Amino acid sequence: MTQPSRTTESINPDYEGIREIMHQLRDRLTVPDRARLALGLIGHLATLMNRHQMDRLLAQLQEEAERVQDVPPARRVHRLNDGGAGE
Repeated sequence: MTQPSRTTESINPDYEGIREIMHQLRDRLTVPDRARLALGLIGHLATLMNRHQMDRLLAQLQEEAERVQDVPPARRVHRLNDGGAGE
């Protein structure tokens, strides 16, 4: 008999708490230190996840990284096809 899946996902995420922590990180850590922290958190999460959850996390990370870039992904592809020339 299989056990029901366990989830640690909150039904009601504490967005205010998350936002507060993000602001503290921005104010207190340099960019390289924030990157080290992010890698450490992802590594820690990986120890708690199965393969499907990891695939989902990595897809969400890629989507978020593309969303916050200065140059939208569609324009980046266009610029690469032009040999890196600007518009």
